[in-house]
Amino acid sequence: MYFFTATGFTQHQNSSIQTDAITFEKSLKNKSYDDLLNDFYANKELDSAKAATIIGYLKRHFLNSNDENEVAESYLTIATWQEKNDSLKLAMVNLDIAIAKATKLDNKNLLYQSYNKKASYFFKTGDNGKALDNFFVALAIAKQTNNLNRQLVTSNNIILINIQVDDNLGAIAAFLDNLKIIESFNDETLNETKLQIYFGLVKAHINLFNYEDATLYCNLGLELSEQINAIDFQGYFRVFLGEIASNRGRYKEAHELFNKAEELVAKAGGDKVLDIFLKLYFGKTYALENKHQEAIDEFLKCEQLLEANNTDFLSIQELYVNLAKSYLALENIKESTKYFEKANDIDVKNDKKRAILNSRITQEALRNLKGQIDALQKKSKRTKYIYAIGITFLFFVIIGLILYYKKQQHKNKVRFTTLMSQLEEKRRQEKKPPAIQEATSKKTEDIEESLHTETNIEPIEIDSKDAEILEKLIEFEEKEQFLSNESTLIEVAKKIQTNTTYLSKVINTHKEKSFTAYITDLRVDYAIERLSHDRKFRSFTIGAIAQEIGFKRSESFSKAFKVKTGLYPSYFIKEVERQ
Repeated sequence: MYFFTATGFTQHQNSSIQTDAITFEKSLKNKSYDDLLNDFYANKELDSAKAATIIGYLKRHFLNSNDENEVAESYLTIATWQEKNDSLKLAMVNLDIAIAKATKLDNKNLLYQSYNKKASYFFKTGDNGKALDNFFVALAIAKQTNNLNRQLVTSNNIILINIQVDDNLGAIAAFLDNLKIIESFNDETLNETKLQIYFGLVKAHINLFNYEDATLYCNLGLELSEQINAIDFQGYFRVFLGEIASNRGRYKEAHELFNKAEELVAKAGGDKVLDIFLKLYFGKTYALENKHQEAIDEFLKCEQLLEANNTDFLSIQELYVNLAKSYLALENIKESTKYFEKANDIDVKNDKKRAILNSRITQEALRNLKGQIDALQKKSKRTKYIYAIGITFLFFVIIGLILYYKKQQHKNKVRFTTLMSQLEEKRRQEKKPPAIQEATSKKTEDIEESLHTETNIEPIEIDSKDAEILEKLIEFEEKEQFLSNESTLIEVAKKIQTNTTYLSKVINTHKEKSFTAYITDLRVDYAIERLSHDRKFRSFTIGAIAQEIGFKRSESFSKAFKVKTGLYPSYFIKEVERQ
């Protein structure tokens, strides 16, 4: 009886839902195109079934419309829905179609929306370079159409990228300028743009550890977002307040704020970016509470979300640093080393990305400056004077860059010459016959002397156990076992029959460096020596050389080589070849 009753009830429910869907779809026939779009955006977050029905209707009836403007806007709307449902690649394809059609029609409204959406999608995935490209185009269109709100929105998005490249003070100044413009109009339609500015101000102040101002703008943003029922911004501002509370040691308050933010994100239909950073902030708070396993669980969830959504934020590097620290606190050396190396590799890549983005932002600023100068030329007799100053300034900048380049080249030449002289001296010393050791007990004295001849520090007394480890390290170096990429602290400790703690202590005390620095120095010294005389080895790619001497990545090798010699390996190889 229960089975048949439940089955009948379920069938009735499904039938009712299908009937409602059919009824809703039929009702769409009586609506204008603009009404359809309004219904879609009204239901996008609140009723996904209705939104999907409208998208299906647009695909069937408007992609082949006689009105090309409707076709273009339909592709734009479909892309919006696809991005919402994690089909970012399809969304990008449809945005490109919308842009192509809007360009042909010279429809500035659709062009702005398409470029702005495309830029926002790239920004959400962490591709700041492509985001900038599209934001700059969107900003130019907004200026052409004299649409102040759109200019402010796009300008704010570009300023957020400034924060990504650590220009927090510049970002704060730019946001405050935009805030003054909004407040001078006293227009409620600009409230969401004002929220965007509060968001950016909070983030920049947190980055500068200025928690008082960050809290001020957070509360202003939260109050305004509740007034206009902007649920997504309510979530973001609570996350920021939670981050501030966590950094100030108020962990219980932080967890409550993060949990509330999670509820708001779910209510708003989800937010992939905020979800990623929520996991990061949960983990950081647990780590500060010394709950390292809970912290690792949250950090790993964050890593999974990054990989699943194919996102790459500049600021996410701290995830791997925190993972390394938490694993280290649990004495899991293997995982700690893995994430330390990952953080190090990302640091190298992020430096390059930030340099490129800074260059792009500067170039755009110079282009804008040139545009302003050109406008002044038409309106003012003083333009020639201003233009001359600009040209003179650029001339001196170019001369300065040339001089800087030449100076760097000279420094590199000196460094190379010094390095080669040191190599020659080292080879001459090695050709001399070694001193005969008088007794086994004298080995300890020889080791002490070799460790302290170049300093004025009183020799450190070496006990027999330390001396034994140092002798084994000499053998380790002579057999070039450090070239293996398995030369971790654990593996080397096994080879010389000691524990990791004691080996690390001996190297820190007698080699005056960490184990990682010790292995890195040995590898770089080996690379310098071999590259200087082995032509075949010099013909390898940087990546192949790195792999050959135990580095997992070419970037790690290049960075280590540069730190030790002041030169990049590519420059050293080129100069050796010249000789």
